[in-house]
Amino acid sequence: MRRLLPLFALVSTMSAYDLHLQPKRLTPEVVCFFGEPNVMNTTNNGNMVNTCYIDTSKNYVVIDSGSSYAYAQSAYKAMQKIKPLPVGLVINTHVHDDHWLGNGFFTQMGVKVLGSDDFKHNADTHVPTRMQTHISPEAYAKTVPTLPNETITADQNLSIGNQTIELRLMKQKAHSAKDMIVYLPKLKTLFAGDLVFNDRVPSLSGGDINGWIAALEGLKSLNAATIVGGHGYRSDKEAMEMTYRYLTDMRSAIRNALDEGLGIEETMDKVVMPSYQSLKMYDTLHRSNVESAYRTLEWEQR
Repeated sequence: MRRLLPLFALVSTMSAYDLHLQPKRLTPEVVCFFGEPNVMNTTNNGNMVNTCYIDTSKNYVVIDSGSSYAYAQSAYKAMQKIKPLPVGLVINTHVHDDHWLGNGFFTQMGVKVLGSDDFKHNADTHVPTRMQTHISPEAYAKTVPTLPNETITADQNLSIGNQTIELRLMKQKAHSAKDMIVYLPKLKTLFAGDLVFNDRVPSLSGGDINGWIAALEGLKSLNAATIVGGHGYRSDKEAMEMTYRYLTDMRSAIRNALDEGLGIEETMDKVVMPSYQSLKMYDTLHRSNVESAYRTLEWEQR
């Protein structure tokens, strides 16, 4: 404890925008921060993503560092009030910047950040980030895009404190080129990253509908009791069902359109899927999702 106090005092005095993040305890060992299920903007200032802390008794393991330096600092400060443990490891589930732009806050403290090797191929720190262009300058201040300082190319099991942490890489493109999930077998808790959305429409941009559905079907075999996605509030054992239904319903509808000989514009007009219209970001994302899925599925008939 004595060793932690100077570090915490240093971090606490650093000036950064405070998002006043509210922790939610899911199990005695897992606390998460659930962001608004919407696009990043100057109202939520990046508080639109989910990040979690695992108490291993030895230290905290963080799942996704969040959307900015300020986000990471705000979550860290909230956790230190709950229990003043150091952070021993940060895990980035995939390359989309809202999940890892908080890395710099942790690396300045010497914390190891772990991600898949996809960061070497599909993450560019030399161009403006989405957060930089969509949230306020005050909220983005002190954010330096910082990639994982260690990457993996295959599944791994880690033993940290009283927890075994299973890292699994998806075998094909799903939401991103290489999504990684984190599973705690002792707690039957799954951190699915952006393979799982709730309360808003998922985004297929840059993904593959077939690979995503296959990934979710594989994750169902874990029979997890707690499932945390990258966006949305639901975290019970049924938390992946909305994403799975949305994708499978869309695939079925697009395959039917292809069988009818419909082109891409006709299919985008036809595949409306009204049962999902109440979800946030439907108007923003659904039509482009149909377009993306169509371009994947049309190759099945060639």
